[in-house]
Amino acid sequence: MIVRGGLTLVAALALAACAGAGARTPPPAQPQSTTAPPPAQSAPAVARRTQPAPPAAPKLAMADLLGQPATRIDGLLGEPDLVRIEGDGEFRIYNNASCVLHVFIYSRDGVRQATHAEARTSAGRLDGDQADDCVARFTS
Repeated sequence: MIVRGGLTLVAALALAACAGAGARTPPPAQPQSTTAPPPAQSAPAVARRTQPAPPAAPKLAMADLLGQPATRIDGLLGEPDLVRIEGDGEFRIYNNASCVLHVFIYSRDGVRQATHAEARTSAGRLDGDQADDCVARFTS
């Protein structure tokens, strides 16, 4: 019976070993963090700049005509409605819907250029800002 008891003991130990392998507790899991991970960093906000509008071209004024040759004035105002040559001078008329420009061209220092200009309406001569507004209307 000793053999039989020994076999029973060996069988019991073998079963205990198999049972023990399945009953082992797994190693402890990594500790859970109680704080939330930091938020993903996004690129800093960049203010979108719109391109500023180009500055408006300065308005053409009466003073801009003086000292200019006739070809330059024609480039600014368009072709004249009338050109009259008197002696060594030239009288040019430019019309638009609101006024008439009279430009006088004479030779100064060997260069033919505008030496005088006037703006008029049917009501009479325009001066100062009104004359400048008349000239500016030729370019708008």
